[in-house]
Amino acid sequence: MPKPAVRAGETLKVKGRPIPFSIYPVKKTTRRFGLQSKIFATSPWGVMKQVIEDSLVTPVKEQAAAFLEQAQNFYQIASTSHLSPTKPLLFYYSFLNLAKALALVKEIQTSYGRAVHGLTESTAPGGKEFHDSEVAVTWNGYSPRLFNDLKAATTGKTDPKGRIYTLKNVMPQLVPGHRVWCAATGSPERFVEIQRVEFRFNEATKEVWLEINIFSDDLTRFGITRKRLLNESGLGQLFREVSPTETIGDRTLVKFEQIKSVRYTGRPSDKVADLVKILKPYLWFSVMTVSPFRKSYLYLCPPTEKKDMLSQVMSIYLVFFYLGSVTRYRPNLFQEIFESKYGSHLEEVILNLPQQFLYLIASEFSQREVVHAPLV
Repeated sequence: MPKPAVRAGETLKVKGRPIPFSIYPVKKTTRRFGLQSKIFATSPWGVMKQVIEDSLVTPVKEQAAAFLEQAQNFYQIASTSHLSPTKPLLFYYSFLNLAKALALVKEIQTSYGRAVHGLTESTAPGGKEFHDSEVAVTWNGYSPRLFNDLKAATTGKTDPKGRIYTLKNVMPQLVPGHRVWCAATGSPERFVEIQRVEFRFNEATKEVWLEINIFSDDLTRFGITRKRLLNESGLGQLFREVSPTETIGDRTLVKFEQIKSVRYTGRPSDKVADLVKILKPYLWFSVMTVSPFRKSYLYLCPPTEKKDMLSQVMSIYLVFFYLGSVTRYRPNLFQEIFESKYGSHLEEVILNLPQQFLYLIASEFSQREVVHAPLV
């Protein structure tokens, strides 16, 4: 079946410049939406501190600032410690305090007294630690549940009590170290890099839409069909492949166009935030110290593992909860897990994921893309 032709339109520009794609490309002003640039930060702690200072009032401000300071202390201690069972536990406590501070900023909670993790981990009798472990969403009483508070703050959703995540199906959702996971498990790669996301519009029909561009050889080298890409990334009902393709050098860009465009009445840029909101749940990112400073990916999830899908932030949080729990209650098993075939992947996770989490959370705080300052 021939592919449909690309929808008539052009690249959306502001002041003659194409709008660069990011999760937070625009900000609502008193009358309209204005473009936002990236925030370059060697340390994102200051960015989050300023958000708390500017957006909250006493006494909530003092609470959030205290949680942020405690998160930074745990993070710094963990970062300077050697690779031991305490390292992931310290990072988890840092993430936990960041979750509290963000929930206050986003008004998920107005105050924190006693709170619960909202998670518990277990391995069924006869099962192998880590490989057969599960993490369940659960709680007792009415205290705030930090897992769901963070999920509400970052996705607008929460999990029902009793939902269970299979750990081995969450691990491949972590971007840093993914290829190490592939080597350890003998599995094909699941992340596909997005070369470009464009905002497109048609002035005559008053429509705006997104166009995702992916190099075809990034698909063929892993034997990924376009149909599988759309289905397993979750975009099958939202995007379709269109023609013609585009050539850059000797590489071919395959185009996937948003099926249902968004209507606008004033300026097309006023609907940019609505377009991003549609795509955000399907994107993963890696923060880098060189241009473009952040790469975007689609994650191809096998149909049998859909129930274990989490957002990028929540998958990192859940894995560190599990590792921290092992440290607290079964530290003797930590080394055993590290000596298994998953050891190299876990090392990558513990050493590289915390910084990624930090920049992702800082972006949630500021509602602006926070990236690492370039190394000179």
